[in-house]
Amino acid sequence: MHPLFKYIYFPLAMGIFVMLKSCSNSDNINQKPNINNELLKPSQQSVIDKKTTSTLSETDNSKEFPYSSSFSKSVGDIVNLDMSKLKSRTSPIENKISGETSRISRSYHNIDNSISFRYLSVNFDNDIFNNTDYYYTNGVNISLVSPFARSMPISKILLGIKSADINYFGLSLKQNIYTPINPEKPEISLGDRPFSAFLTFGNFRHSYDYFRLLSLKSEFNIGIIGPASLGGVVQSSIHKFEPIGWENQINNSLAINYEIEIEKGIFSNPHFEINGIAGAKMGTVFNKLFGGLYLRFGSFSPVYRGISNKSFQYWIFIEGKSNLVFYDATLQGGMFSSNNKYTLSRSDINTHVFNASIGLAVFYNNIGLELHNFYMTPEFKSAYDFRWGRVKLIFKI
Repeated sequence: MHPLFKYIYFPLAMGIFVMLKSCSNSDNINQKPNINNELLKPSQQSVIDKKTTSTLSETDNSKEFPYSSSFSKSVGDIVNLDMSKLKSRTSPIENKISGETSRISRSYHNIDNSISFRYLSVNFDNDIFNNTDYYYTNGVNISLVSPFARSMPISKILLGIKSADINYFGLSLKQNIYTPINPEKPEISLGDRPFSAFLTFGNFRHSYDYFRLLSLKSEFNIGIIGPASLGGVVQSSIHKFEPIGWENQINNSLAINYEIEIEKGIFSNPHFEINGIAGAKMGTVFNKLFGGLYLRFGSFSPVYRGISNKSFQYWIFIEGKSNLVFYDATLQGGMFSSNNKYTLSRSDINTHVFNASIGLAVFYNNIGLELHNFYMTPEFKSAYDFRWGRVKLIFKI
């Protein structure tokens, strides 16, 4: 039903109908109005023809105050119009109502997903899944999405989509550990990767616009790179033979990084999805740009709905990214540190690095499991290509 009929014509027609009926004779209810535009007698009942425009008028000489009414558009004239014509007849009142409806609809999404939604995510990375023990050898990332994360001061600088249907705010704790090929050697391995680790605390935001097939993720991290990040302590505790080379690790330095990632849908349906990815990492730990593609197939809700409430989902995915690297503190040392025992120079760093991953994911009710296997081309001139694995658990709380 056209909104204009609902809010203007329908009440007007009903008022006319009631006034006519109050003065009419019930025995003649099926009589049609005079089409010659003559004044109708009080005993006559008006009938609106769907296809013609009729003018209805009525007078009552027995009253001191004669009244008349008219209806110049039939219901059929409006209802039978195509959508483009209906849109062209939109009134300011209708625009206001439509705008309010849209705003309320988006607000409902935000309330439902941004305020009440909570989940915990735990990532565990290790190269032991590929039977190696060097380069990026261990990583842990614990993330919590919760309403109170939006009130953090850092959240004010986190980029998001202005028209987002869903916004998640959360906190993260991350530790990454890097070693040369032989971490048990006490002496420095020239031409190899230096020992390094960082520990950061982060505030992140994930925005999703379903109708534009767009997501925007931003995160601000602050922490420390060097011995204070406890990388050597953690690795020593999980190894049978202590990696004593940590005495040569990169010195302490402030770690601050801002990360942003945009994902745009190219093709999407409930069983197959292709997305384009682009982003950047900027700060004292990493400075690089990246772009690539993400493909998955299975049974799932679109990525632009965020963490879906669908009870059972599964998919297999492939992701590839090309990275343009300008600075890497885990190789070159921190921006605010000096007198490092061993680092690589800028000329040793490969500017272009490609990484890819393949894996599968299963979500059932409030629990999700993702398994990843990563591949990376050499990060510096004398390096080998590299592989590591990831186990990711998600719990809705």
